[in-house]
Amino acid sequence: MVTLFNIYQRPKNRFDFCALSRKWFGYCSIYFAIFCLACCNQKSSQEKPNLTELSGSALGTTWSIKVLARKEFDPKQLREEIVQKLEQAEKIFSHWRPDSELSQWNANKSTTPLQVSPQLYELIQHAQWMHRETGGAFDPTIAPLVNLWGFGPTTGRRSTIPKNEEITEVKKLTGMDNLEVLAKNKVRKKFSKLHLDFSSSAKGEIIDQICQLLERWALQNYLVEIGGEVRAHGIGKKGKGWIVGLESGKGSKGEMVSVPLSNYAVATSGTYRLKKPNPKSTRKASHLLNPQTGYPVEHHLIAVNAFAPTARDADAWATALMIMGLEKGMQKAEEMDLVARFCELKDGITCIYSSTAYQRLFSAENNL
Repeated sequence: MVTLFNIYQRPKNRFDFCALSRKWFGYCSIYFAIFCLACCNQKSSQEKPNLTELSGSALGTTWSIKVLARKEFDPKQLREEIVQKLEQAEKIFSHWRPDSELSQWNANKSTTPLQVSPQLYELIQHAQWMHRETGGAFDPTIAPLVNLWGFGPTTGRRSTIPKNEEITEVKKLTGMDNLEVLAKNKVRKKFSKLHLDFSSSAKGEIIDQICQLLERWALQNYLVEIGGEVRAHGIGKKGKGWIVGLESGKGSKGEMVSVPLSNYAVATSGTYRLKKPNPKSTRKASHLLNPQTGYPVEHHLIAVNAFAPTARDADAWATALMIMGLEKGMQKAEEMDLVARFCELKDGITCIYSSTAYQRLFSAENNL
């Protein structure tokens, strides 16, 4: 009878077993070495993501996008899609292009409900909300006043200062209460000359749309900038976020502050951007007009940096806080727990003030 013991005692089987063991050990050693090499290569790839930079011109300004990615993608194709998205957005929101949807809506004299695109409808809804939250400081219906002061697309008033009587008359053509937002993407003017100007939120909205495009490409670590407004996602190069500089306004003697930005946006509004001589005042006329007075702002703020999860909100809040001035702007920032930084130039001295939320988010330890 052959027992299991007898089988394992056979020299041939014992020899075969040892040979087989040696062969399997050799295979395992090779596979282990390959596995280790693959892991090292993967780790090296993870430690050094590739930086892709794209840039161009649109919306009357420049744009740039930085992407850190470990996976390969076609930057040429991505750039083509970005340019196409910018063109599409400009043809909706621009009040400078006669062929844009907004310009055509402005030119339409009808006071019956008009249907607009979902994108424009959403931006109008957002403007209504901002108007309520800011007590009227944010108001896109000031387009006629912007044109009157020579800061809009209407030519012929670039160097002139309007008369007080003109301002009073044109101011009658403004007011968010003269715009009805109805269901099913419909809006209605209460009078034919009501015009909208989304200079204070459209750029941010377009940045958000570009970010959505990058997300569809499965890109998670990027920085999008259009005309100085920025939205960042991911951890950046050093793992703490993308490092961005905050504008303090021309004439500021302080050094530019840099902060790490991650999954957040920042926009800057300032009186230093566009202005012209104003014989009626000791200061130059700024493009930032107070909707409630019809005149350029006269306070000492020169810049406001506003932060928000979306670029549209950051864009709108920067303008609104700048128009409100330091005291009212800071009060609103504290009330809404907004991340905001105020730059005031008074008697040749620049002073920086920041909200509690700003101090909490960007403490001295986090500023780079």
